[in-house]
Amino acid sequence: MIAHLRELGVTTYLFGVWDSPTDWDDLCGEFLPAAAEAGIDVWPYLVPPSETDENGRASRPYLTDYVAWSRAVAEASVRYPNLTAWAIDDFEFEVNARLFTRDYMARIRETHQEINPNLGFFTCVYYRVALDDAFLDKYAPFIDGVIYPFLDGPNNNTQAAGSLRRSLAGIQAKTRPRDLDLVLLVYAGRFLAAPLGPTESYVREAVETGLRCVAEGTIEGVIAYGTQLDDAPTISSENKAMYGVGRLSLALPSEIPVPAGTWAQASQLIHPDPAAARYELSFWHFDEFAATSPAAGRVSKEILVDDVVVWSCDIHHEPWPLWIQGHSLQGPIDLTSQLSGKATATLTLRLRTMQGVTDARIDVGFDHLESVGFTLTNPGFEEPTGWELTDGGGPAVATIDIFVPDRPRRVRQTVAECFTRVANPAATPDG
Repeated sequence: MIAHLRELGVTTYLFGVWDSPTDWDDLCGEFLPAAAEAGIDVWPYLVPPSETDENGRASRPYLTDYVAWSRAVAEASVRYPNLTAWAIDDFEFEVNARLFTRDYMARIRETHQEINPNLGFFTCVYYRVALDDAFLDKYAPFIDGVIYPFLDGPNNNTQAAGSLRRSLAGIQAKTRPRDLDLVLLVYAGRFLAAPLGPTESYVREAVETGLRCVAEGTIEGVIAYGTQLDDAPTISSENKAMYGVGRLSLALPSEIPVPAGTWAQASQLIHPDPAAARYELSFWHFDEFAATSPAAGRVSKEILVDDVVVWSCDIHHEPWPLWIQGHSLQGPIDLTSQLSGKATATLTLRLRTMQGVTDARIDVGFDHLESVGFTLTNPGFEEPTGWELTDGGGPAVATIDIFVPDRPRRVRQTVAECFTRVANPAATPDG
């Protein structure tokens, strides 16, 4: 582990105490001294009541006695000065807030400050809660900072990194007046509420942006969370293409409300052959969604020619994650009336919400397009080219999803390149 972290250019490591009953003993007995020799600081990372199963995964041995944890962590930090801070995951859920009252937080803070007043204490705070004045006012007196997991602002995806700097600025406007440090968490591994996992290009953009913010002094560090440290390949079930390794994905995340009129699409300009007797489009599609997804009439997949819908299907009309050609009773669609006499036209594949939905978790796939009377560029979505991907600025995301067998290795190399390229990186990747 230490060798992997040094290869990555890590200066601080978040050590999860959750998976095994021996995590805490492993940390104190082996990892902390080994990390100290390697010049790596360590933050123990505990889980709150909402993630504690007394018969399964939990932060052991003290479970949800966080005063006892505060004492144990502080005592360990005295023995091992490279234990510089500790953190507890999501406070914001109601079951956690019932325990983490002001009085209880005061006891936690007083306990570790009596032993080591220089020991930092953080919690993980997602976007909406990070902007919540009431939440921050409640906890700011008892913590040193927040860890912000970036998910494209409120949109719960790990595909779009363009809003990162704007998201950090909005949160910093809340944390800085309260004298709270801000640490960025970038998902370098799968975030389960997002339909698709992060790619190496996404990780590069997000980590590099975060490191620039560190250099500018606006945040304290960057966590590359979930970085896989071995060379195990990408899970084969991640390849959802009908043929080959690529397909179009039009997706909505779970855990957030999605308003009516939200859309994402892929378009390209086509040139109908004026000599053609007819024009047809054959396409294959599938839906993948959770059992709690919205009722019929709320989400539709569509095909448009010049912004006119020529085919649509409610995602519930074919409720199996199986590839289907056109409609189950229709097959290819006739576009003769839409394309006759046109020199050019715009073909669009779109996902759209007809009504507002909550906790959607939808992934619509398109693949293996075939045409009569016109030619398509990249009809099998085997390359990231040929299609213009756009969305309405909300949580819907269009992606040419190309399966990469060694993506974990590529992501790890990307993280290493980003961290080691910085002369003095304030960075904290978590494997």
